[in-house]
Amino acid sequence: MADDTRPQPPVSGRRFWISREEGPGEPDARSAVWNEFPEGAADPPELPADALSRRRFLALLSASAALAAASACSAPDRGTIVPYTERPDEVVPGVPNFYASCFAEGRRAHPVLVRTREGRPIHVEGNDRYATAPGKAPYRAVADLLGLYDPDRLREPQNAGRAVSVPEAERLLAEKARKAREQGLPVLLFTDAVLSPTRARLLAELRKVLPGLEVVSYEPALGEGEERVLRSLFGEAVNLEPRPEKAKVILALESDLLSGEDPALVRAFAAGRRPEGRREPLARLYAAEGRFTLTGSRADARFGVRTGDLGAFALGLLRLLVGEHGVSLPPGAENLPWPERPLSSLLGAGAGEREAEALARDLAENRGAALVVAGSHLPAPVHAAAALLNLALGSLGKTLGVWPWPTAVAPSGRGEAEAALERAAEGRYGLVLFWGGNPAHAFPGHPAFGEPRREVFVRIGLHEDETAKVAALVLPEAHWLESWGDFVPRPGLKALRQPALRPLYPAARQGEDWLLGLLRALGGQGAEDYARFLKERWRREEWPPESPVPFERFWAAALHEGLVPGTPPPVSAPSAGALGPHLCGASTPKGLELVLHPSPALYDGRYANNGWLQEWPDPVTKATWDNPLLLAPADARRLGLKDGDRVRVSEGGRSLESAVLIQPGQREGVAALSLGYGRQALSVARGVGTNAFVLLGREGERVLRGVEVEKIPGRKPVPTTQTHHRMEGRDLVRSIPLKEWARGEGEKREGHPLVSLYPDQEFPESKWGMVIDLSACVGCSGCLLACQSENNVPVVGPEQVLKGREMHWIRVDRYYEGPEEAPRAVHSPMLCQHCDNAPCENVCPVNATNHSPDGLNQMAYNRCVGTRYCANNCPYKVRRFNFLEWTAHKREPETLAFNPEVTVRPRGVMEKCTFCVQRIEEAKVRARVEGRKVADGEVIPACAAACPAEAIVFGDLKDPESRVSRLARSGRAYKVLEELGVRPSVTYLAHLRNGPEDSE
Repeated sequence: MADDTRPQPPVSGRRFWISREEGPGEPDARSAVWNEFPEGAADPPELPADALSRRRFLALLSASAALAAASACSAPDRGTIVPYTERPDEVVPGVPNFYASCFAEGRRAHPVLVRTREGRPIHVEGNDRYATAPGKAPYRAVADLLGLYDPDRLREPQNAGRAVSVPEAERLLAEKARKAREQGLPVLLFTDAVLSPTRARLLAELRKVLPGLEVVSYEPALGEGEERVLRSLFGEAVNLEPRPEKAKVILALESDLLSGEDPALVRAFAAGRRPEGRREPLARLYAAEGRFTLTGSRADARFGVRTGDLGAFALGLLRLLVGEHGVSLPPGAENLPWPERPLSSLLGAGAGEREAEALARDLAENRGAALVVAGSHLPAPVHAAAALLNLALGSLGKTLGVWPWPTAVAPSGRGEAEAALERAAEGRYGLVLFWGGNPAHAFPGHPAFGEPRREVFVRIGLHEDETAKVAALVLPEAHWLESWGDFVPRPGLKALRQPALRPLYPAARQGEDWLLGLLRALGGQGAEDYARFLKERWRREEWPPESPVPFERFWAAALHEGLVPGTPPPVSAPSAGALGPHLCGASTPKGLELVLHPSPALYDGRYANNGWLQEWPDPVTKATWDNPLLLAPADARRLGLKDGDRVRVSEGGRSLESAVLIQPGQREGVAALSLGYGRQALSVARGVGTNAFVLLGREGERVLRGVEVEKIPGRKPVPTTQTHHRMEGRDLVRSIPLKEWARGEGEKREGHPLVSLYPDQEFPESKWGMVIDLSACVGCSGCLLACQSENNVPVVGPEQVLKGREMHWIRVDRYYEGPEEAPRAVHSPMLCQHCDNAPCENVCPVNATNHSPDGLNQMAYNRCVGTRYCANNCPYKVRRFNFLEWTAHKREPETLAFNPEVTVRPRGVMEKCTFCVQRIEEAKVRARVEGRKVADGEVIPACAAACPAEAIVFGDLKDPESRVSRLARSGRAYKVLEELGVRPSVTYLAHLRNGPEDSE
């Protein structure tokens, strides 16, 4: 393929491009546009010693098969759990139950529903009672189902490397605590964010028996600038609640609020981007950033600003608002350190004074309906300037909510956490409990973790990770799907977590249960287990005694719904004058700037052993199985670097090695690297990527200046997707300026009718179809993970992804438009189009793919012999061939994450989207039993159920009043490659651009 001399397609006239090879910046590399697949992609798999090793193969088997122990094993009584739907007298085989629960991560908590079959969870979705994001769950909550069935989970306690019983582990833990108390030495509890009021109550009870208990609540993925600024502004620890649904203009300062980590933010934003009429106004999104974020890719106007200069940019914008647009400074903020450099000098390619003036005008004209959001990884000056902008624009209490930190345990900074670890290394604690997180990974090379199996170190965790390897006593923790808890996801709203099953391993207990046992052993008063402790606290503090509803009934209803509304707590009035010490102007750029940010897939590394997330393509870069150093095209040219080159990154005497990936749209002078990779333990996580925590300083700075990047010998290609599926520049995505849409322009004009040799098909009852709104879609790729969980899609590993053999049934294509220094981007989900005249059907020699009476392109996997003729004939490139056997060989224990309603495919067959036919059939059976037709909206495929933007709509195209039919007839509707005459059943709605130049 490399020597192909066929004529190559023209590139220069293309409006959209997916990679630099076919974009405007790399004319010498455009031969790759024709040579679509990597060398050897279609060849039979060979396994040389340096390719797919037996260890990696078995590790990936466990990742894709989600192996776990049978849930029927004996376990202590966990109390009563209440299903979300009406609970039957007993589990009915084949009928799913739903349990309300809550997923917590970092400083967020989100109510979810857990779908179970025969007592085992098989899928996670959002709780439809959650008003701000009904039915939507964070994508990592969906993927963490695999964590429940991780074969690397700890199964029994260990002391000094040998297995011990639970009573023995409890005795050893109590003995260590008594010894510390007798010696008068303090006890350190090093944990992650404490979001649970009941957990905070437990820690307060533990302090009574351990007066020297010190709690460090540290989240390594999050920066500290926001927390410092908010504490100064309000005098207490608070949380911010952006409300995009109330904003007409949003400015994101390198804030990835549309990443999908919080579905409520995506849903609120997308609601303002889905016009019903041509003259309906749309919310406008501006972004100012150094690295190219997913939110920046969806911005109507984007400013390339070095990340370290974002504080000066925000202050310069405030000066423009005050001096030119009559905006008043908030009281107490009169003497500000205005930046010396003009605002326009901070902007990169594609933006200047005119664009900055348009932003200032929009913000000034929408006072009270404007919102400024800064990324959590940014330093304090940026957050202070963003707070001033919000105060000056009247956003507080309108587009920006504020509420107190939900528990008495305030978050700790990196300096405080590192100081505690230094005291631990010096032996100044009688007992050190590590619960949650993985501090040995987040503080690489710290002296506290230099000595294996320190006698006073105790680890409570899911895995034998880096921290567990330095602890003398290791206690297995229950997964969150096996645990009880309560959280405060929004002001005035409480959410309950209940286990969807008993612990898979009898010795595994949630961390609160281990601490409760310690509390009782030390003479404190505590319930027998955390379920009772939680229930009793709710009886005392959450249930009003004067309520006419008995507590047991109230408790059952709370578990059933998963949510209990309340009154939002008040916060102190802000003091803008307290922001002065945090503000500073722009400094002169010094060399390359490095931005360290949480990984969209692995967060802080806690999901590194999750194969679904390792193989999940980054929504912007489409990289998998690695955290490459992202460089701007201009910086890559200056340093003589190309994709896959290896470099050494150095700053302040610290260094690491990484592969390079060139990112269009990234500001010149800015490099980016995600945290969470470079793990040294566990089968799937080990050796993937590089540990960027090495570069974090004592104060946890995420934006480093004066970084040196040096090319070193060797190459390491980064496994990426989408470039495997080029479509030769045909009409795939459409983006229309809002002013053209308002004038009735930009619509698809009817051409000549296509003549077909196929007879018209008739659908007697239903004709299933889908509509995807590109104007609402933010490209978060949550649909991909939901499809993988629902449809038993296997993980194939980095070696196979490099060959273009990823197995995802749905992909989210990212198309650039414009120059590579400052491109726009449009995201487009692509899946099987279920064509009426499907070109795959008439070439299948065994009729394995055929058409159903209700319009589905079906797959009989047991009949498929893997000729791949259908994939060759598919114009949408959405069929996957399974080259290797990922499901037949199983490690102990058995597979439990598989959805029993979907075939588990063997090696050698074609796979593709089925519109979640199992959900269609379930709804049809239910309607038949009830003597009615399937209602509109009753069938929701996994991708649509997961989409936080509600950009995917599914239904019956034969029903002219169905929502999908009405949308398919809208003026923005078009079908991809409809000129081929295949009659796809998926309709796309064109993306609407709403920049200042795109509106009238």
